[in-house]
Amino acid sequence: MKSLIIGLGNPIMGDDAIGCVCAQAIKEELDPLDLDGVEVDLFYRGGISLMERLIGYDRALIIDAINDSGKSTGSVTHLSLDDIPSFNSNSPHDGSFKIAIDFGRKMGEHLPLQIDLLAVEIEPKFEFSDELSAEVNGCIEEVMCWSRDWIRKENAFAAKNS
Repeated sequence: MKSLIIGLGNPIMGDDAIGCVCAQAIKEELDPLDLDGVEVDLFYRGGISLMERLIGYDRALIIDAINDSGKSTGSVTHLSLDDIPSFNSNSPHDGSFKIAIDFGRKMGEHLPLQIDLLAVEIEPKFEFSDELSAEVNGCIEEVMCWSRDWIRKENAFAAKNS
């Protein structure tokens, strides 16, 4: 079973970098363990580009920032693909992630059957910064714990079904 953990975000837009920061921390923790079948990547695009990055994997965990969920800054929420909205983008060349996944599956691409999302609530400030706010920085360990559990479940499933 091939699993992919992706951290999304913009590393120079403050709290929007949380997905990338968490993915880098997970990567540094996993590299010495040399876990077969688990890859970690930092990614900076969504929609069709993100769908294409998932081709060939059985399972995916995506870590990203979210805003306006009604939760406090730094809150972590687990979502499934069904929990995120479908919407059209301003460009005919790209669409929402959910629409892109549906399109890829209809085209016969091997995409993960299980896609989990960890969404960290941020308050976007639209200013350049390479630092996280204290509230968002404080959620990194929660994201790490959730990610470790996700990996353990994957490894247990693979061992049971091999």
